[in-house]
Amino acid sequence: MARTGKLPALLIAGILGSLPLAAQAQDCPRGGTLIAGAGDYRPYNIVEGDTVTGMDFEVIETILNKMDCELTKIPLPWTRHLNAMRNGTVDIATPVTITPDREEFAHFSIPYIQANEILFVRKKDQSAYKDLAEFFQQGKRLGVIRDYAYGGVYPELAKTYADQIEQTDSQDLNLKQLDLGRVDAILGETYVVSSVIQRLGLSRKVIPSNVIVASESNYIMFSKISVSEDFVAAFSRELQMMQENGEFDQITARYRNSQDMVN
Repeated sequence: MARTGKLPALLIAGILGSLPLAAQAQDCPRGGTLIAGAGDYRPYNIVEGDTVTGMDFEVIETILNKMDCELTKIPLPWTRHLNAMRNGTVDIATPVTITPDREEFAHFSIPYIQANEILFVRKKDQSAYKDLAEFFQQGKRLGVIRDYAYGGVYPELAKTYADQIEQTDSQDLNLKQLDLGRVDAILGETYVVSSVIQRLGLSRKVIPSNVIVASESNYIMFSKISVSEDFVAAFSRELQMMQENGEFDQITARYRNSQDMVN
């Protein structure tokens, strides 16, 4: 789900190469400090220069503190992030959906948060489509992010209408393509895309439609190579306790309420 890296490649390599692989069972991986990659995917991941913050990391660090573990966060482009999860040089990615490909190299927490993927369109097209199938049937072009796992009806429709789908490497490029009329809509998570629209100053031009393509649980993903299944189970127990005692809502409300939706 838009991720752009900003640390120099040599610095990233140095961070990744300086830490050992995971300990076993519920001991903290890497001698006590896990590694999470991040791209600017607000409010979930916030990357500003070399600084990584955001809703996901406040939740994760709260849980890891309870487990006497620490976290190192590094900006990474999404495709490189996935490759690092596959080879165990990065431990955590979030928020993600579960796919068969990811199940081969990752463990997943219990459901972390519910996310809606919707169509964003130019203002004149706010009510132009009743669903994604009608959008494609009208011959329209859709912008998506390369290597993202979109849910709902998208995967099946993408097979039929592959020639009407434009892939880019960032949400910024997606939105600029939409603003220029090179695509007719983009697909993305409600809060994330709304945040990028505001940052790019496109709020008067690009708006959310009423077309919900997917409403799915998102998870926190852990590399199977570097993090044990027992550790993920212990992490999930802490997450569930936070969700049940209200601590989770206290953290996430601050971020979600700060994201004013595009009018």
